[in-house]
Amino acid sequence: MAQDAAKQYHDAIRKQKKKHWNEFLADNDNIWKAAKYLKSGEDAAFGKLPQLVRADGTTTADHREQAEELLSKFFPPLPDNIDDEGIRPQREPVEMPAITLEEVERQLLAAKSWKAPGEDGLPAIVWKMTWPTVKYRVLELFQASLAEGSLPRQWRHAKIIPLKKPNKENYTIAKAWRPISLLATLGKILESVVAERISHAVETHGLLPTSHFGARKQRSAEQALLLLQEQIYTAWRGRRVLSLISFDVKGAYNGVCKERLLQRMKARGIPEGLLRWVEAFCSERTANIQINGQLSEVQSLPQAGLPQGSPLSPILFLFFNADLVQRQIDSQGGAVAFVDDFTAWVTGSTAQSNREGIEAIINKALDWERRSGATFEAEKTAIIHFAPKTRKSDHDPFTIKGQTVVPQDHVKILGLLMDTRLKYKEHIARAASKGLEAAMELRRLRGLAPASARQLFTSTVAPVVDYASNVWMHACKDKAMGPINRVQRVGAQAIVGTFLTVATSVAEAEAHIATAQYRFWRRAVKMWTDIHTLPETNPLRRNTDRIRKFRRYHRSPLYQVADALKHIDMETLETINPFTLAPWEERMQTDIDQPQDFQTRAGVYMQIAVSSSARNELVGFGVAIEKQPPRYRKLKLKTLSVTLGARAEQNPFCAELAAMAHALNMVVGVKDYRITLLTSNKAAALTLKNPQQQSGQEFVYQLYKLMRKLGRNGNQINVRWISTSEDNKLRGLAKEQARAATQEDAVPQKQVPRMKSTTLNIARAQAVPSNDLPANIGRHAKRVDAALPGKHTRQLYDRLSWKEASVLAQLRTGMARLNGYLYRINVADTDQCACGQARETVEHFLFRCQKWTAHRTELLQCTNTHRGNISFFLGGKSPSDDQKWTPNLEAVRTSIRFAIATGRLEAT
Repeated sequence: MAQDAAKQYHDAIRKQKKKHWNEFLADNDNIWKAAKYLKSGEDAAFGKLPQLVRADGTTTADHREQAEELLSKFFPPLPDNIDDEGIRPQREPVEMPAITLEEVERQLLAAKSWKAPGEDGLPAIVWKMTWPTVKYRVLELFQASLAEGSLPRQWRHAKIIPLKKPNKENYTIAKAWRPISLLATLGKILESVVAERISHAVETHGLLPTSHFGARKQRSAEQALLLLQEQIYTAWRGRRVLSLISFDVKGAYNGVCKERLLQRMKARGIPEGLLRWVEAFCSERTANIQINGQLSEVQSLPQAGLPQGSPLSPILFLFFNADLVQRQIDSQGGAVAFVDDFTAWVTGSTAQSNREGIEAIINKALDWERRSGATFEAEKTAIIHFAPKTRKSDHDPFTIKGQTVVPQDHVKILGLLMDTRLKYKEHIARAASKGLEAAMELRRLRGLAPASARQLFTSTVAPVVDYASNVWMHACKDKAMGPINRVQRVGAQAIVGTFLTVATSVAEAEAHIATAQYRFWRRAVKMWTDIHTLPETNPLRRNTDRIRKFRRYHRSPLYQVADALKHIDMETLETINPFTLAPWEERMQTDIDQPQDFQTRAGVYMQIAVSSSARNELVGFGVAIEKQPPRYRKLKLKTLSVTLGARAEQNPFCAELAAMAHALNMVVGVKDYRITLLTSNKAAALTLKNPQQQSGQEFVYQLYKLMRKLGRNGNQINVRWISTSEDNKLRGLAKEQARAATQEDAVPQKQVPRMKSTTLNIARAQAVPSNDLPANIGRHAKRVDAALPGKHTRQLYDRLSWKEASVLAQLRTGMARLNGYLYRINVADTDQCACGQARETVEHFLFRCQKWTAHRTELLQCTNTHRGNISFFLGGKSPSDDQKWTPNLEAVRTSIRFAIATGRLEAT
């Protein structure tokens, strides 16, 4: 009796736990919380900190000793002797006006509301909620801090959380952990303001080397890798070998010497007042560290460097190592850097002939190390010779700081495994392995709704596989795709429950996930388009002509993308700069939710309505201007229309911006008017309020230039968004003019660059491969659903539980727990149904098997005209259905209920 009672008790607990887990997963609000459970305990970054082994072999005894050991490794002292910098040229300081309330507000609103705060415990949401009350006090505090060059003590204190470095064998040594500093939120807002101002100065005045690709707008690690790959292929075409060395700075941020940082920032043009503030930012810092939930005592940090977790640290570090990176990229060599990762190379006829150039790079790097107080980790220094032929390579070692460094066959550069012949076999295998691990972790969350599982696949699995795919996708063919396709099949199984034996393309169609090749090409087309919109200061932009050229040998890997898009004139694309406006520049006022009527006010006013039109393969705009002159003279009305360009090059959004710029240019001479710009394009109105790096940037720049000019003449300018449903006569006149601009016989009146957004959409339509099922794949799936692949599969699966989705997936793919399939894979002894009448196929199971006649009542009542139509009952399109076909979801649910009621498709 007691054993039975105990069994019932534990069974009830297990059932309740399972019920609670299923309810948790069924709630889409828990999707990102569920994502935290994807990693096993050993792989989680926030692991329990064990007792640490010191360098002398002793072990820490408590959390106080653990904290001391970690802090000593996180913040090591600088070398006793740091070489003098010597006299260096000084650039004229750039000008920066006082900070404004508007730029502080922008940084506050951009901050993540619930990001972990510092020791004060106040996340950004607190400041956002109280902002209307405290904003002027905060602005005064920020202005005083910058003017006096000082920071409150609380802003220089960090609560440090140690995180595991990934893939380390031994976590009982302090160097296997890295620090993340949780800082006071208000201090981080000011740091963000300063970082944005310095970033603007860097991009506007060219304060840093162009080969710096980290912590800068419109720069990325993938761009750096593409540039390096292009340099390798260029060397190969010249029958040369490219020899490369990669360095890693030990404890990069924490090892920054404050004095050297300030000297280098001053030499590159940072103004004196800001230098005083940066000095205070780096001085007299304190920290405590959280060890397994316990906080250590506060300690001062004599050598704090730059705090990890500060938005200002990355851009400051670029100034610190700028001298190291400053190297011209040409046919003889070059260098790129991504924050603390530095890579340099030389070219020559053989690897042996490059030896002198590599040694020169090493000597220059060690000289920089001695002058900076920094330390290169010798064990992370890597050398490789990229040679198309083995005979030109060389494995003679180099000696760096007394340690031998042997050239390797493949090295990891910015997370990409590059081999000597750029075949990328190791990287593709590694990417597939990591992707498979992520997909299998997602599969562990069995019970997650298909929509949520698909979202997690897109955000946690696909990026692992796709990293830097623009660099290596050309090498991913045939057999190399096998492991990546397995990732796709496991992902589909996690989403809708398809079997792993289902063909990859069918599984992808059922789960409604993009094929790997589709993702790769989509990313490649975007990268190729983005490169053409970069300013000339980006070294990758200057390589497009070389990439596009056809060559018989050692053709650029990006040539296949350029060739697929050769009918689009990319060279006429607009240039998009890192900044449209200076951070401190006042933004245009826009009325979105609270429209104003200027006619109700006394005085002179002007209303300018703009509208755009896209038809007859043209894009144009119309303008209607209503002007109330002084002394209440008669209203003046003026209209005009302009044909902007072809629809393949322009779009209505940019036409709306162009219309506003054109209209303001027409009235630029007026004085003391209240001018309202009326637009029904909400995106255009919001863009003017907060310009970004986006299409139409040049029109926005022109608008602000004209707005400043009008403002100097006493005019007030406001933008008002009006709904298309709002009855506005002036807007109606503008719309008539816009339609007139796009008549069939209209001719473009302006020569404007191609818009990026329009060109990207056309490029993707031309070059990105379709997701159509191959001709010889998925015979059963095609018979069930002639519309595969299609968006309707989301409609079918997304409202189902995982169990229901798994049942439907089995029925639609034909690979189900029925004897007809089980016999094919040698699991069942026969393919015959238990009823003895025929093979146990999906059709037989659903419509004919006498064993389930009693369960089939609801199925038969569902329709009189489609009985026996497998497509109808499984949500597919049959050949007889017309173009307006949509799946009958009730029939699908009836089929699922029937299958579940029989219990035939459940795992045994």
